[in-house]
Amino acid sequence: MLAILFISLFILLLLGMDISLVMLSSAALVVIFSQFSDFPLMIQTISQHIFSGVDKFSFTAIPLFILAGELMNRGMITDRLVTFSQTFLGHVPGGLAQTGVGLNVVMAGMSGSAVADCASTGSILIPAMEKEGYKPARAAAIIANASTIGPVFPPSIPMIIIGSIAGLSVGKLFIAGVVPGLLMGIALMFYIYFHAKKTKMAIKQKSTIKEKIAATRNAFLALLLPVIIVGSIIFGIASPTESAVLGVLYALIVTTFVYRTMSFKNFYETLIASSVSAGVIMLVSAAGVLFGWLATYYNLGNSVRDLLFLLSDNTFVVLIVVNIMLLILGMVLEAIPIILLSVPVLLPLLTELGIDPIHASMIIVVNLMIGLVTPPVGLHLFITASIAKVPITSVIRESIPFMVVLLVVLGLVTFVPQISLFLPNLMK
Repeated sequence: MLAILFISLFILLLLGMDISLVMLSSAALVVIFSQFSDFPLMIQTISQHIFSGVDKFSFTAIPLFILAGELMNRGMITDRLVTFSQTFLGHVPGGLAQTGVGLNVVMAGMSGSAVADCASTGSILIPAMEKEGYKPARAAAIIANASTIGPVFPPSIPMIIIGSIAGLSVGKLFIAGVVPGLLMGIALMFYIYFHAKKTKMAIKQKSTIKEKIAATRNAFLALLLPVIIVGSIIFGIASPTESAVLGVLYALIVTTFVYRTMSFKNFYETLIASSVSAGVIMLVSAAGVLFGWLATYYNLGNSVRDLLFLLSDNTFVVLIVVNIMLLILGMVLEAIPIILLSVPVLLPLLTELGIDPIHASMIIVVNLMIGLVTPPVGLHLFITASIAKVPITSVIRESIPFMVVLLVVLGLVTFVPQISLFLPNLMK
């Protein structure tokens, strides 16, 4: 049955079918074929697991975080954050590229969606970088890789899903992502700095204290949103879902009554866009839970476990193999289906080897974010190539050095557990 499940999955993917329909169709096919076996599955299995896939309280945070991010984006808050980042980073070698990374670190604390951050920051910064003399493909590659930080840094939609599946504290998962997320940003900034020095890129004049104060004042209320979301979780003021509610209320108040950039029409469009985004995620999650349950029911976990231990029972080697497996999956599947398929299989295995499940979750999330910039299904590559109006192959070529930097960070996150566990351990 496992063969039918995965063969049908890849055939339907190659035919170009949407991933949620692919998983539903593959699962339905297995249930139908099981009727001719000695242990037929009940047809109701399909509806039961589709419903249970999204019938989780923690999932209510997903549409709320998406709505908060959409409110900030459509309320023209991103423009203020660009000015703020450019004021403080514009004089550093690779100024606008540095601004792109810095902006994505700030944006990461708002929506929890890498795709949303990629589209919003790319639409502003890629044209600006082209005017500064950056090659369009390189500008696209910088934003594509910088926006992978989003779901590593809290709040994070993938972490909400992992926490729901594995029964882990979503709050601790959020906090565990702070250091890895910052590390990704710092590593990209260091690479851009040395590359800019080597290529002798033009450097803008350093902003004056007065200009920095003005930029900070202009962006101050926007900068408070990630502080409210992350801070309320760290200090135990609110759960992740409650912090998402606070984020939505704050974003709505700021954009409507303070900046006055949110009209009724704009708000309506924001609700529609947020609902569509959340609906897509929920549909994929529901289908993925059904698909993952069938894979587990037919002993995929034991098969993977036996295969890994056949190769080696050394923790170091197993972690390398797991990373390679996840990176390969990231090349052909989107993040959420991989989470729904891999977490029930890999977390028990890694926990058996003595690896903390919070640490293991960070390894999975960082892997999947790198998957957003690996062909052929690197979604960020398609988004930024479209904005820059260049062939995706040129963006892939320019992305290679940045992907190497992110792979180095992945290695550190994998083999230095305290990078992920330091802050969550303080919450005990």
